[in-house]
Amino acid sequence: MSAPTEAPVSERVQALVGSRAARLQREYRANDASAVATLALLRRSVGNAPGYDARIIPFTIEGLYPPFDSSLPDEPLPEEMAAHAAMTLFALHQQSRRERSMHERGYSFGRSARLLGRHTDRDGVRRRYNALTTAETWDEILHHARGLVQQFRAAGIPLDYGRFARDLYWLQQPDHAKRVWLAWGRDYYRASGIEDDDESDATDADSTDDTIKETP
Repeated sequence: MSAPTEAPVSERVQALVGSRAARLQREYRANDASAVATLALLRRSVGNAPGYDARIIPFTIEGLYPPFDSSLPDEPLPEEMAAHAAMTLFALHQQSRRERSMHERGYSFGRSARLLGRHTDRDGVRRRYNALTTAETWDEILHHARGLVQQFRAAGIPLDYGRFARDLYWLQQPDHAKRVWLAWGRDYYRASGIEDDDESDATDADSTDDTIKETP
């Protein structure tokens, strides 16, 4: 009998971040003191490298690998960078928003940015979005993503953080980054339709279901 096949790295990152964001937001919205403290720690590490604050490792990169894996390099791996960035930005996004979940499946970065343009200065959002998608370094990507996430929070627009973490992983792989930008671009520039009318721009209806149906 063959051994079970290990899930691809991108899928592990997506599953881990999605699960942790769902649990933390559920506990935060219930005013759980531990979750409130954890999100505060995560927010303070936005823009820092994985391992900068060892206290957040259990909420960011722990679980990506088997325990005591001695083959890991000294520098952070792409999956660690992605999980760390996604979880810290999620903490920023959920801050002071106990009335709704800011992590919801089905909201790609492009889709959330498109919805943002319907609530605020559309041209300003487009400029920031275009700056993000033409960024040439990891730091630039995170800088522009952070600015948009802060606007998502202000407008009450959610983001799928599991998917975002997976996309951040692939954005560090030159051969795959163009696929991420294409997927985001399709969602961002897609013509408004029935879906947008029904979702009320993702801000009017509250949802406590952490397993909202995936958008096709």
